[in-house]
Amino acid sequence: MKSFKISVFIYLLILAVFFIFRLLLFLVNLDSVSGASFGEVLMAFANGLRFDTTTITYIITIPVLTLIATDFAGKMPNPLKLSLLWFISILSCVAFLVCAADIPYYGEFVTRFNVSALNEFTAGNAGNVAKMILSEPKFLVYLIPFVGLSVLFVIVLRKILDITKSFDRGQWLQKTGFSVLLIVLVFFGMRGRVDFSRKPLTLNDAFFCSNHFLNQLGLNPNYVLIRSAREKMANNYFADVDADKALAEVQRQLGITEPSDDGFPLSRKVPANSPTKRYNIVVVLMESMKAGNMAHFGNIKNITPTLDSLADNGLFFNTFYSQNTRTCYGIFSTLTAFPAMWPGNPLYATPLRPYESLPSVLQHNGYSTAAVIPHERDYDNLYGFCSANGIDTLLSLEDYPKSEVANTWGIPDHLVFAHTMQLIDGMYAKGKPFFINVLTVSNHLPFVLPPSNIYTPAHPNYNDEEKEIEYADFAIGDFLKKASAKPWYDSTIFVFLGDHGKPCDTPYPISLDFVHVPLIIYCPSLIQPKTYEQVASQVDVFPTLMGLMGIGYNNSTFGMDLTKQPRKYAYFMNGDKYGVVDHKWLYISDLQHSTQALYRYMDSDTTNYISTNREKATEMKTFGESNWKTAIVLNGNRIEVSRFLR
Repeated sequence: MKSFKISVFIYLLILAVFFIFRLLLFLVNLDSVSGASFGEVLMAFANGLRFDTTTITYIITIPVLTLIATDFAGKMPNPLKLSLLWFISILSCVAFLVCAADIPYYGEFVTRFNVSALNEFTAGNAGNVAKMILSEPKFLVYLIPFVGLSVLFVIVLRKILDITKSFDRGQWLQKTGFSVLLIVLVFFGMRGRVDFSRKPLTLNDAFFCSNHFLNQLGLNPNYVLIRSAREKMANNYFADVDADKALAEVQRQLGITEPSDDGFPLSRKVPANSPTKRYNIVVVLMESMKAGNMAHFGNIKNITPTLDSLADNGLFFNTFYSQNTRTCYGIFSTLTAFPAMWPGNPLYATPLRPYESLPSVLQHNGYSTAAVIPHERDYDNLYGFCSANGIDTLLSLEDYPKSEVANTWGIPDHLVFAHTMQLIDGMYAKGKPFFINVLTVSNHLPFVLPPSNIYTPAHPNYNDEEKEIEYADFAIGDFLKKASAKPWYDSTIFVFLGDHGKPCDTPYPISLDFVHVPLIIYCPSLIQPKTYEQVASQVDVFPTLMGLMGIGYNNSTFGMDLTKQPRKYAYFMNGDKYGVVDHKWLYISDLQHSTQALYRYMDSDTTNYISTNREKATEMKTFGESNWKTAIVLNGNRIEVSRFLR
């Protein structure tokens, strides 16, 4: 009987710690529950009890069986008791650490802690990520409740296990009854429900209202982490989608009506358009630059005057979306025009996949090619990816003076552009046209502004993030001002786009602020100002630039020339969810299609219209999953397609 009592105490102890972390998450995101009823808040916490119970029963199953056995034996040896203490303490404290990390993670990505968070902790990246966390106070603050609660947990757990010193002898019938009851409770705790006609507890069970945060609040981050890790191992997304039908749909979207000569299913020959001269290209991927930072999208704080001016004087795509929510995905999709799939880092393919990418096509056309990054060349395997995909030169942290390093992520934006300028001057002197991809990073935690002699905030009363955005915009303006005096300026196309956005409070499972980014193509000598209203995506940058320059090439990508071909939908991923969007509707699904929704996002409507507008939802679903399925097939079957991806 004492095994039952001890097991219940341990369960309640872990549950109490989980509840405290959930309460902290709730309090930190209190603004996200405005408009929700008290009953909905209670329901979210009730859902949390279910997911916490499922998580706890997996933690304590072995200890419960051990306690039952020792209860019948009438004693527990001290070495076994100590082992039990260590076993429960280690598993529980790891679970508590995940709960602590989950709070700032949700603040950054508007989703619970999952295997995507661990993608950054690769052998080459772990050091930088750890430095970033340790240098940001708002991350470290959550270590305080973790340490305090973990220490208290171990102390109380030790007192609970002291009960094992005096197991009752005999009483076999009562012990058998309570043991069976305990095993049954653990079993149903694992399932998360008692109804055998339904599947065990799933993520879908947390969703009960239109408030995204309350739906997420009920989840246990350990449950989400394990579930997403299991799905990553299975890696069987869109398995129910017919590959041939998906390919046919993608070909229809891209306007491919005849098979190509080279046999690659997406190939279409784009003829040269009599270019008058070979324009240089500078592509600037701006860290976390969401569209909502700009006055063009309603921001009244005037923190992006340079970008707003460029939007007025170049090609401006105001309904443009990143492919995913990490920098590595933005680099990949912008340069290769291939969808960036979750999970995993697309720059880490083994062996490295060569693509018919923007730099490789330009390299084939006689261009010098380079990339400039602020951090180490091995971070995200950028050196390997660039080397395999047409980049001749990679300028990285290893090439800069140590005195220029500002934070974990390397050098600040104004120095990135200074080194870019020097590199361009050297490339121009060789008499060849050039392509350079520039990655900025200052608009990333931890925020560090340069000295006042370099930059003084125009709005000193703004918060750190707003001042950092203002500085990033200033660095771009300073770069263009200096570039305008160079002999290569008039023959250079400048491209500015966000690698991804920044999540904000959202009523939807994916924050559109996380993927809605600006795209501006600027070249006064070539481009007449124009605003494009059509939806567009990072996969379209490569074909659009080739069209502007009039260079003939083989387009074997998922992208289209936005100046000549309209795109009906844009599609993107965020963790284990994907979205499809047009000017009115937003379709969102997880990768197993267990939770699907259709929203009228332009009206900020949180009603799920999927049942009343099934035809629209099906069309958007087909559009998105066809692209993802085709990307999986083309990237997965190396023997068949490797000769085309070069």
